[in-house]
Order: sequence, then C-alpha cells, then structure tokens
Amino acid sequence: MRISVVVCTYNRDLYLSRCLVNLKNQDFNKDDFEIIIVDNNSTDNTSTICLNFIKQNPEFKILYFLEEKVGLSHARNTGITMSSGEIISFIDDDGFAKSNYLKSIYTIASDINFKEYLAFGGKVIPVYNEDKEPKWLSKYIEGVVSKVDLGDRIIPFNKKYPAGCNMVFRKEVFDVYGGFNSDLHTRGDDKYVFDKLKKNNVKILYSPTIEVEHFIDDYRLEKKFIIRLSKIIGQSEAIRFKKNNLLLTIKFLEYTLKILIAFILAFGFLINKKQTKAQYILIVRYYVLLGFFIKNKI
Repeated sequence: MRISVVVCTYNRDLYLSRCLVNLKNQDFNKDDFEIIIVDNNSTDNTSTICLNFIKQNPEFKILYFLEEKVGLSHARNTGITMSSGEIISFIDDDGFAKSNYLKSIYTIASDINFKEYLAFGGKVIPVYNEDKEPKWLSKYIEGVVSKVDLGDRIIPFNKKYPAGCNMVFRKEVFDVYGGFNSDLHTRGDDKYVFDKLKKNNVKILYSPTIEVEHFIDDYRLEKKFIIRLSKIIGQSEAIRFKKNNLLLTIKFLEYTLKILIAFILAFGFLINKKQTKAQYILIVRYYVLLGFFIKNKI
C-alpha cells in the first residue's frame, strides 16, 4: 500500500523546509510513500526550496508541480491527479508531521477492522511563537486555529470532521465522489468533501496517533485577521449551500442560534473575569454570520 503525501504550498518559504524534512524523516519505508508538492503560484522562494530539496534527496520519490490557478482547492485537486498512492494524505506547508505520522496512517488504513472507513484524520495541535496560546482562545472557537483533539482513543468522526491540514483518504473516494469544490478558494473545501461523504454514509475515522503540529503565525492571531477569517468561514458556508435554499435557511438559523449561545457563554466568561474570551467568542460568531451574506470575495 503506497501513501501519497500532498503538500499544497503558497508563499510559506519560512516553514516549508521544516514540513518537508519532517516527512523525509518518517519512521516509515521510503519506498512506500511519495511526496507530492503543489506550488500554488508562489512569489517567494518556494520553487527554489522545493527543487533543492528534491535534488538533495534523490532516494525519495518527490514530485513538484506548479498550479497556476490560485486557490487551495485547485492545488488539492492537482495533488489528487498527480498522486499514485492508494492512500492520499494532505498536510499544510506549515504543518509538521510527527515521526510516526505515516506509520500510523498505514496501520489504520491496512487494519481489517477499519476497512469500511474511507477517510481518516487525527490530532492537530496548534504551535505558537514562544508556545503562548492566545488568552482569547476558548474551546468554542478552536476552529479558527484548526485545533482538533478528540482524545486518545480511536473513534468515528460523527458531528465533527478532520481538519484540512491533517486529512487522509483512500483514493477511491475521489474516483467515486469527485474532488474539492473549486468555488471555495480559501476555506471550506475540506468540509465540502466530508459533508458529501457523510451524506453518502461513508465512514470517517479519528486516530490520535495521526498527529500534526500546525504553526500559527502571530498575524493570524490578530483581531483583524480573526475578523476576516470569520467572514470567510461564513461566506464559504453560503457558497457550499448556494444551490439549496432549504439548507441555506437551516444554516442561517444555525448561525443565529450560535450567536444567542455565544452571548450566554460570553456572560459566563465575564462572570469569571475572562473578558477577552467573552469578546472573541462574540466577534467570531458575529462575523461568521455577517460573512454568510457577503457576495464579493473577501
């Protein structure tokens, strides 16, 4: 069973080398996996880093492709097309795989007890400068830093789903159900795929040993970025359901309910003198709803 690791990258030359080195240093037979790098038309030193890495590691199968259509969904679809493995895993260019990452994927994917599961995911642990988690972060809005931690047991993904920076599929998924939604350029294309799978009763598994650290730049913790990201999340949901008025209405009602719940949670934070947590849970929920109605690209 061969694994194709797809690394979609765009202007992250500061972190890309560490991402690739971690994949090279896996506790896994180098002949049983390939690394597919998809450069999404970067303007920094990405291409040089990739080509040098390939040259310096001729014993590994590493392929580099340039995808000129900017948008993560375009890059991911190119990665699918260029992969030769029976298993395709996706990791971000600022994601750092643990040394047993590929072995864990192989163990789960080849286990007869999990043969009915066509998609997998695991822990995503945010990593910050100086290892300082922002004071405003609470478990209710962990999605803005892509944190995923469902504990230390192997369990199905039911209400939740894997994060885009640590998701794994049997290749047949894309043969049967198609790839990522190219209308969703920056957010939500992973959720689009997982929702499609769930609607078709395809099983998705969580394994804690499939673990990735995800570096979060300082700018991604600033209020203006969180506001923009929240808008994009709301807009992406509107795009996903744009052809179904009933689902659009249901999503609007869900977001409205979540704002009401956010006020209750914020009140609890205020009582416990956690003003920043109260403020940010309201900021995220408000701007997600606002983004739901924004038509132009954010």
